[in-house]
Amino acid sequence: MSGLSRDILKWLQSLDLSYSVKNVKRDFSNGFLIAEIFSRYFPHDVQMHSYDNGIGLTKKLSNWQLLEKFFLRKRVPVSRELIDAVIHCKDGAAVPMLETIYTCLTSKKVHNVKPQNDDELIPPFARNTASFAIKESIRDSELITTLADESLVKEKAASVLDDHTMTLRQERVSEPGRFPGPQPQRSNQRVAPRKMPVEAPSGQIEFKEVEVRTIDRNIVQLRASRDQNSSLPRSDGADDVQDGGEDSDAKVLMVQPITKVLNSIVATSLDPREQRLLDPNKDAIVSLVDRLVASKIDVEYACQVLEGVLAQCEELVSSFVASPKEFWRMFAVFTPVLNLPETSPCYSLVLRILCDVGAKMTEQDAFLSCGLFGDYGLPKIVPLLKAKPAKRKGLLGMTYCFCEASMHLRVIKALQDQLDDMSCFLQCIVILMHLESGFSEDLLDLYIYYALTGLGQQSASLRASALSMLVLVAETSHLLVMPMLDKLEAMKEDGWWEVGAQLLRVCAALLRLLSPQDEQCNRVCSLVQDVIASTHSPLVQKIGISCLAPVLQSHTAIKDAYTDALKALNERDFSAVMASPKEQRYQALGNSLAHMPILSPLHSLPPILVAETLAQKIADSGLENLEPEHVYILEQILDAPFDPTEETRWLAVLKDLELHVYVALADDEICGNIVPVLHRWITYLEDRAFQTLPTLGKSIKLIFSADQQSTPLECQKAALELLTLLKNSGEKFAVEVNQLLAPMKQELRETILAPLLKDV
Repeated sequence: MSGLSRDILKWLQSLDLSYSVKNVKRDFSNGFLIAEIFSRYFPHDVQMHSYDNGIGLTKKLSNWQLLEKFFLRKRVPVSRELIDAVIHCKDGAAVPMLETIYTCLTSKKVHNVKPQNDDELIPPFARNTASFAIKESIRDSELITTLADESLVKEKAASVLDDHTMTLRQERVSEPGRFPGPQPQRSNQRVAPRKMPVEAPSGQIEFKEVEVRTIDRNIVQLRASRDQNSSLPRSDGADDVQDGGEDSDAKVLMVQPITKVLNSIVATSLDPREQRLLDPNKDAIVSLVDRLVASKIDVEYACQVLEGVLAQCEELVSSFVASPKEFWRMFAVFTPVLNLPETSPCYSLVLRILCDVGAKMTEQDAFLSCGLFGDYGLPKIVPLLKAKPAKRKGLLGMTYCFCEASMHLRVIKALQDQLDDMSCFLQCIVILMHLESGFSEDLLDLYIYYALTGLGQQSASLRASALSMLVLVAETSHLLVMPMLDKLEAMKEDGWWEVGAQLLRVCAALLRLLSPQDEQCNRVCSLVQDVIASTHSPLVQKIGISCLAPVLQSHTAIKDAYTDALKALNERDFSAVMASPKEQRYQALGNSLAHMPILSPLHSLPPILVAETLAQKIADSGLENLEPEHVYILEQILDAPFDPTEETRWLAVLKDLELHVYVALADDEICGNIVPVLHRWITYLEDRAFQTLPTLGKSIKLIFSADQQSTPLECQKAALELLTLLKNSGEKFAVEVNQLLAPMKQELRETILAPLLKDV
């Protein structure tokens, strides 16, 4: 940050900008940080979502156009010429602008101390030449903006040359010792020639004819012959190196072109009728890929060939390590398949092939693998990353297969350079962060930097994705996220549902690590309450219910807000969240789909709370029959230990669902699962549950009616199983079952319940 005074440096640090200033000319050229500075003083006039932190010229001009209107409205004394100089990264432009803004906003003057020591002057050999002066004064970006007219360019170049000539004249006056004086004139008088020594005559020189021997051996044989004739002793280490070199050369000479390997796979795997349709003027594998992309071959046949390629990845990797040219050929052959839809099985198989090749190459030579992919592979997938967002996760996962963890920083930098699109790069960086298995200090700093950059983007989807990065940061070290609470609190009124959902995930990650006694814990809890209170999106509510359930017991301050969100869901959404099997992730819809998993909160919530809420949802929706999701929820919560103090509440839920649970025995889809639910429920409540058994009797009559053939056998077996379990649960349960079956004894003699009627 050369040129900035100490006062301005301290002032910039106090503003807590989204990223630190490292290069004054470059960092302020797009106007984003200038806008952020003014947003600290005029938060209602400068909205950061209107500014793009990009490096393209169009984005710079757009940002500065907004800032120029703001400067005119607030009478900020910044000229158009100074703005143009800053945009085009001119020397000595950004510092005066910052000094002007500093004086305008703080009413303080900048005191610059200029060096007076002559030793600090630029030496003559390092001073600007005329061409360098023109290059610094006329930037390429100016040629398409302020200097689009050729006459203006000529005028400015002439002006720069005049200034440079004047500077040279002043130097001749101020530093005469640097320039030599006039040279004395030389005499035109001829002088006598010098006498040359006379050489004695010598004999005739004869040249022997050069003998050329033909070589009929390869390089390996020549090296071996040289080593045998060598008289210099070698150490064991030298022997090893030489042997390794011979092996390497031998491998290069023995490398089989991968097209030949792939052609043999086509010959053995592809149906003969399809082989006859391939272009004989091309390699079989190339012709096959062409027909596949053109949809002229059955996908099943193509998959058989690709599975054969996948099985021989080990042989292919040996060729790539020995000859990088073969690696280039592989990508040239298979890249067209990556243009197929991501739902195509051939696309998935090619992606698996590339991932397998990358993993095996990294095991053998990580440096070579990463280098080859950067040279040949990355340029091939960059267009797909830009045009096909749905393919980014798979392609970026394949990218990391070619690079070990220590090289991820290099890969990210190369990806940024090749994409040359900040919006697309930020979306890719989010995916890459979620693919990481661990974070080094430098890598984590990089991801935090881009997360903060994403939070200031105009796109709501990018802001949501940036928040998903902070979830991982919080899980790694929550202390790195706590200083960002001000930014997070400012986003609670964002309005986009994905932003609200990701805010709840960030808060949940922080609450898992914060103690209720922590000073900042109250702020996080308040943020949770505000987000839940302000949202009406079922998706936000479902994600909040999922991610906040594990911290509900330790942070009771959010219990009321959580209960409100639970009650706000309709029956369908409530069942979808609760009925997700344990450890199975139910994905939410949205642009940040891959970064918002929903886990079932069943095992984190009090069972009676879930049961009461489910009964209320079913009653409100007017459902006449239970769905499989309802039965699954009841199975899970009734499998937990009962609290004796909640017996009355469990009885009330059973009465509310009495008709639904007993009629479920007549539904062949859920009858088998409802049996353990009813057995567990009735045996827990014992005598108090007997008042609901008449409804069970009605279900038995329905199942074993006169027309038994219309009743599925599964329902009859489920009824038999339930009655048998109850009868074997104790004497009082057996008495109740006998009393239940007594009125139906005659009707049930010819049914599978006949064995139960002996004691009736």
